[in-house]
Amino acid sequence: MITIINQATRVTNDQVALMARACWTQLRDHAAPAWRLVPMPVVYATGVSAAPPGSWVIAVLDNADQADALGYHDVTSGDVVYGKVFAGPVLDNGGDALTRPLSVASVLSHEVLETFVDPACNAWRDTNAGYSIALEVGDPVESDSYPVQVDSTQVTVSNFVTEKWFDPNATRRSGGFDYLGRCTAPFQMTKGGYIIKMRDGKVT
Repeated sequence: MITIINQATRVTNDQVALMARACWTQLRDHAAPAWRLVPMPVVYATGVSAAPPGSWVIAVLDNADQADALGYHDVTSGDVVYGKVFAGPVLDNGGDALTRPLSVASVLSHEVLETFVDPACNAWRDTNAGYSIALEVGDPVESDSYPVQVDSTQVTVSNFVTEKWFDPNATRRSGGFDYLGRCTAPFQMTKGGYIIKMRDGKVT
């Protein structure tokens, strides 16, 4: 289970609860089928102490603790999976909490999906071109978002790449490289996206 908590002052608890519901809708209906994985519930809790035991906690905070970061997920030395999303950099750069193409909700969705697909942050895929690419499903298309309906609100969530995107033998004809259909080949990025490469043990 992935539990979302709000430790920010620039977005409300009600807004973060709505984000969590949007992320659950996306994970259940879009990402889990695309990755052929069993959906993992995404829930909102009022704080860390209220999170179900054993759940992976992603916190929404005001300020980034890493330069140029909107969010990230990681694993502690004790193998505890966690994530952080930073509301301040989103709101200070033309985004909003829930509905704009750049929103705190879309950044949260990005981290939820990457935590879901690669919780240990250690998976790589070979490109057959002399290097590997980190299994990060939001990064290559991270500037793309789309709305999902939650009650009367259309909450924006992040685009994501699929298994085919990581298959060097997939062809344009096979399609389905990302949820929005904007990539036409494996390892292709949309504007604003990026990838993490490893060649001969060096990561760039």
